[in-house]
Amino acid sequence: MAADAIVRTARELGLRDAPTAKDVFDAARAGDPQAQEAVAREGERLALVVAAVTAVLDPDLVVLGGGVGHSADLLLDPVRDALARMTPLRPEVAPSTLGDDAVLLGAIASALRAAQAAVFERHATSAS
Repeated sequence: MAADAIVRTARELGLRDAPTAKDVFDAARAGDPQAQEAVAREGERLALVVAAVTAVLDPDLVVLGGGVGHSADLLLDPVRDALARMTPLRPEVAPSTLGDDAVLLGAIASALRAAQAAVFERHATSAS
């Protein structure tokens, strides 16, 4: 999990008073150099994942969600910089605009698509 990794990295770098990922990100925003280094390393790790996914799927857009999305202000530049060094494939990387409800909204959208297809398919079959 990304949250565990950034806390572990921050501790390895000597930051002891940041027990959660949010604490690490808050410390980075406040200018703590150890926290900023931990965030930069997390950006590198995320870029590796984005590069791998991009090599297979070639998306135009990668959306950072969850806790990572909440810290996009700190992570976007390191991810983009690392991607520029790693791969010629560079999808747009953006924070989620759906916040914590992204999974719920995605599930609702999928259910609506399935229901719509079932209704129209049934209607088209009965109309024939």
